[in-house]
Formats: sequence, C-alpha cells, structure tokens
Amino acid sequence: MKNTKYLISLLIIFLLVPAGMLYAENILIQADKQTFDGEKTTFEGKVKVNYSDIMIKSPKAIVRNDKTGKPDAATFVDGAYALKQSGYSRSEVKANIINLSLLKNRIRAEGNAESSVFENQVPIVHIKAGSQSFDIKSNIIVATDNVNIKYKEILTNSDKARITINDKGNLDKVELLGNVTVNQQKSIIKANEIHYNPTTDEMVASGNTSSDTILEDGTNVVIYADFQQYDNATQTLITSGNVKIKYKDYIASGPKATFIPEGGKTTPNKIIFLGRSKIQEGQRYVEGDRLELTVEPKNFTAEGNVKTRFTDVANYKDKDKNKKL
Repeated sequence: MKNTKYLISLLIIFLLVPAGMLYAENILIQADKQTFDGEKTTFEGKVKVNYSDIMIKSPKAIVRNDKTGKPDAATFVDGAYALKQSGYSRSEVKANIINLSLLKNRIRAEGNAESSVFENQVPIVHIKAGSQSFDIKSNIIVATDNVNIKYKEILTNSDKARITINDKGNLDKVELLGNVTVNQQKSIIKANEIHYNPTTDEMVASGNTSSDTILEDGTNVVIYADFQQYDNATQTLITSGNVKIKYKDYIASGPKATFIPEGGKTTPNKIIFLGRSKIQEGQRYVEGDRLELTVEPKNFTAEGNVKTRFTDVANYKDKDKNKKL
C-alpha cells in the first residue's frame, strides 16, 4: 500500500512539472529522459541537479531512494562536474564518477578527479587525485591516490591530502600525508608528513625529512632532520632531531639547528647549532656545544668544550653521501 501511494504521488509530480524535471524537498533534477523502477530513477541526457548551493552536471545519473521513498544518494557517471558556490566561496570538481550522498552531506569524486578552490572568484588551489571527497558541512576535502596540489607557487605530491576551507571560502589548512614532496620556488622538501598553514605561511615537516635549497649564489644546502619548521614571514627555519647539513665542503650535524637570514637576504645566511654538534671542513673535524655557520662570507665558529682533530679525507666515508633527496 505504501509503495502504491508513492507511485501515485510520483505520477502526479510528473504530470505537474515539465518533462524531465523532478523536485523533492531541496533537490531539483532535470534531464532529457528519466526511468523509474520503484527503487531508483535513472536520468539521461543533459542531467543537471541543484541541491542546496551545489550544482552537478553529467550525461547520466542514478538517484536512489531511502525507505520513505525520498532521494537519498545520486551517482553521476560518464564524466561529471560539480560546483559549490555561496557568496564569494566557490569550489568545483571534475571526475569520471561523482557520488552525492544526501544523508551524509558529502560529495565523492572518483577517477581522474580534479577540483579547484576559489578565493574572490580567483582560482588559487588546484587538486588532482585518484579520488576526492568533499564534506559539505565541514568544508573539508580529502584526496587520496597520487595527490597533486598547486597552491600559488607551491607544488605538492603525496599519498593523501586533507584540505580545510574556512567559512569565507578561503584555504585554512593543508595536511599532506605519506611520501610527501613539496616544491616551493628554489626548495624541495620531502617528509612523511607536512602541514601547511596558509594564514601564517608556516610549513611543518615531520618524519624522515630532507630539504634541498638553492641559495642566492647558486649553491645548495641539503638538510636532513626528524623535524623541520619553516616560517616564510621571517624566513626562519627550525630543525631538530638528528640534524645533518651539507653545504659546499661543510658537513655539520647536531640535535638542533636554526637557519636565519641576514642583511635583507631572502634565504637563510646563518646556521646556529645548539647542543653537542660536529662539523667537518676538509681535513678539519670540530666538535662543540654551539656551532655557528655563516654562508656569506663562508666561515664558522665553535664554542663550549671545543675539540678539533684532523681526518684523512681520502679514507673518510660519509654514509649519507649517496642519499637521494
């Protein structure tokens, strides 16, 4: 009896609205053709769906109903496009398949999924991944499977990413997880995890981190550490945990090191090691409680129980020499 009433109600709706258009609560679906089998409705040909502040288009869509007969979930196939727009906030997604869950308020895109986030109608973030899900209420995007993100001058690659967007539609937080690589201007950073705060312009890398930076004179500084935190506003880098630095003929190591700029430079010019640290320069091997290295002009000082010895460079073996960044 319940199904009979639903079929009669559905028939009345079809008679009252233009062909190919279905409206149920706050979801509006338009298409050239629709077929209903009692449990789901299949829409074909220029399918367009409006739900809250979301619009989705595709050649074909399948809408499934819940136990009460109301639309519960929709699957858009054969290439789909979704747009979420509210005021100045705008996000869009393209994928082979897009699933819209009305119950969970979530969009999931699968197969060559691409999404963009806009600030003041200008695209600032572009995400490519095997799959992406967007929580409509919390404004969180979760991307998995070879995730590539472009944000301003930053390019990233990771196994997974979690992007949070604030109420104004601006990027609030980016979490990169698993085999992370970040290319930013003249630096390449690798780590197990990297968290980035666009508001403060701070980047925190943890777990087997490495960074390779090209300095203003064209030389490289390579850094290994358990933890690296970079503050772009102050151009300061803080590293800790098994820190090792390679710069020209310097090989320095210690528990903690801080990189700071000097003289208006845009890259760190001074490196300060705190805790028992070591540095090798040619045949000289120096150990102290505090080391201070200057990039330009190139020199260093050691303080606190300083010990110096000379090493046979020809027989010296650097275990990290062939380590790949």
